[in-house]
Amino acid sequence: MMNKESVKTGSTSKIEKNTKIQNNSKTMTKSDNKNNREIIIEILIQVLEEGRLSHLVIRDKLEQYNFLEKQDKAFINRVSEGTIERKITIDYIIDEFSKTKVKKMKPLIRELLRMSVYQIMYMESVPDSAVCNEAVKIAKKRGFSNLSGFVNGVLRNVSRNKDNIKYPDINKDKIPFYSVRYSVPEWLISSFIRDYGEDITIDMLDSMLIEEDKKVTVRINTSKARPDNVISMLEEQGIHTVESEFADNALIISGYDNIDNIEAFRKGYIQIQDISSMLVGQISGIKENMVCIDMCAAPGGKSMHMADLLNGTGMVYSRDLTDSKVKMIEENVARCGFNNITVERQDATVYVNKDDEKADIVIADVPCSGMGVLRKKTDIKYNISEDSVKELAKISQNILKNAVKYLKKGGILIFSTCTMNRLENDKTREWLINEMGLEPADFTEYLDNGILDIKMNRESVKKGYVQLFMNRDFDGFYISKFIKR
Repeated sequence: MMNKESVKTGSTSKIEKNTKIQNNSKTMTKSDNKNNREIIIEILIQVLEEGRLSHLVIRDKLEQYNFLEKQDKAFINRVSEGTIERKITIDYIIDEFSKTKVKKMKPLIRELLRMSVYQIMYMESVPDSAVCNEAVKIAKKRGFSNLSGFVNGVLRNVSRNKDNIKYPDINKDKIPFYSVRYSVPEWLISSFIRDYGEDITIDMLDSMLIEEDKKVTVRINTSKARPDNVISMLEEQGIHTVESEFADNALIISGYDNIDNIEAFRKGYIQIQDISSMLVGQISGIKENMVCIDMCAAPGGKSMHMADLLNGTGMVYSRDLTDSKVKMIEENVARCGFNNITVERQDATVYVNKDDEKADIVIADVPCSGMGVLRKKTDIKYNISEDSVKELAKISQNILKNAVKYLKKGGILIFSTCTMNRLENDKTREWLINEMGLEPADFTEYLDNGILDIKMNRESVKKGYVQLFMNRDFDGFYISKFIKR
């Protein structure tokens, strides 16, 4: 049996009647009579059946039911994320005990079983009997009384035999075993092992498994507030803070409910940003009065980092493709109060003549497969393919051609991705050198020995690039730095 994970609540409390709630201009009522598990099924159907992005669906659903208690929201979030994260493993288990295979089930029954098996296998504080009973009730309530016995039988069998499930034999073939163990498609595991070896692959896969209390990394806007004052402000609100050893002015925070309720966040003193993303600004070598272009900027973390390092001087042109992404950047910039950022809607694949040789620094964090953020966006692994990776690599080259044109002579290009795929990373870097004539730039001087010696390949940094592998401390990320001669 794979280890269970604890959770604070398995609450199935029903939404009380006759209370109206105003939420995002929609009037919700507590008369819907939905329990937490029904809300989870709605999330799973949207993500796993309709292909919507999990982090957006979960966010929107929790906002829709904002009147729920904190523990109820935590339960919904945990079970939703966990079920999505463990889908391949869960489907394997269900197929072991069901004559009807998962792929042939009706969508609601499929998600009902997935959600329930996740609770049985991974949540010790939720009694198996309660899981089974609730599943049967939901099946009947949703018009599947004829399948309630089937649901009950499958779940009771899983519960009775959960310690004796026969998983793929690692000695016969490692790939199927790792696929079921970590709930990752076989082709993706094979590509990781081919490119980086088995040890690094297993370390990355281990980091993907959901933690009960996920920590969040924030960067302090030092042009807005002193780090010691920010730390004091956070701790006064009961928020636990740890200074990161891997990036300048970075804090790991935990013990809060909603980021919007944090005073330091509302005042623009901090911005949510992963360590790996912070390193882009840290290694840029930016100086006051420089002009910077951030080509694929949403949600704006790197743009604001550059503006912060400019200390009120120069200008950062922060751009992205859609109105929604531009709005996201604008909201963050307004909250943080940066006056040296110009937010623009711009397709990065389309050349802008007025920007020819305009910038001292161009950041191109190009669209990618997102393999480096699998621990945060758990559904990505089900939606990417080898063909989609090849297409993304082509798009990246189109963006980077423009990026090079925007640079002044002697200017700096930082090409980055949040993935660990060689085609998207190393092959694109080689293309920038061989086809675009850029010179790799050593960025050793911008990193302290701690992260260099613990998490980075010093020799690759000297050659102007580094592949950061996904781990418990930060996302998988690829960074390369070039000079235009």
